[in-house]
Amino acid sequence: MTEPSFRFDEIGAWSVLKLNIIEKYGTAYTKAFNRRGSILKKYYIDGFSGAGVHVEKHTREQVEGSPTRALNIVPPFDGFYFIDMNKDKTDHLSTLCAGRTNVEIHNGDTNPYLRKLLPEIKYSDYKRALCILDPYGLHLDWEVIELAGQSGTIDMFLNFPIMDMNRNVIWQEPDKASAVDLVRMNRFWGDETWRDIAYVESKQKNLFFGPAMEKQSNDVIADAFRERLRKIAGFKYVPPPLPMRNSKKAIVYYLFFGSRKPVAEEIIKGIFKTTWRK
Repeated sequence: MTEPSFRFDEIGAWSVLKLNIIEKYGTAYTKAFNRRGSILKKYYIDGFSGAGVHVEKHTREQVEGSPTRALNIVPPFDGFYFIDMNKDKTDHLSTLCAGRTNVEIHNGDTNPYLRKLLPEIKYSDYKRALCILDPYGLHLDWEVIELAGQSGTIDMFLNFPIMDMNRNVIWQEPDKASAVDLVRMNRFWGDETWRDIAYVESKQKNLFFGPAMEKQSNDVIADAFRERLRKIAGFKYVPPPLPMRNSKKAIVYYLFFGSRKPVAEEIIKGIFKTTWRK
């Protein structure tokens, strides 16, 4: 294989951990269907697929990305959908998938693509899917998450990008966020109710300007989003998310999982338990 004309994304240990979790669940997912002798068709959907290869930033070793790992799962998925905005990445992924007739690769915005694709994964058509939504930041629309939850046919992994939120939107002073970042946050959350979660009135009063607002913790914000996944998106089973931490122990993002099936929750709880890092 010829060397790519671009650099693979560098990832930290937390991302390698995430990839291992998704691979373990994907293997359990296809085995569960295989044991039943099911006629169901099972699909793998990766909304922010990348190039299929990464580089671990400390060891400098190449690491297989989620699409590559999914392609190698046995028993196999029946079909694959990979989407990414970066053409270099989708072009490289195409070389890794050469000769496969059950792979569709799309270069472009994942939001409109999944708004069309997810409704096609119908219960009545005996279709099911594992959907990976791992955006690079606040680049995902709530509508896509809700479509997955309401479908009743999709298990979902979701990167909840708390670091991007904290850097660009949920500041100590809420009025400092830019209009563009506020739009991104509203689209990801689905509305503006995140404001009521992210800030509470401080106990310390300002004599001249009235009550100050105090930022809530990452866990409070993540817990509120978990409730949205259950009560609004329609995922019946959403276990507590796994906080993914960098080398400085700061939470980079939370890894959420959602499903309509109790057995799926039990499987992922077991996987989370063996990989939990405080």
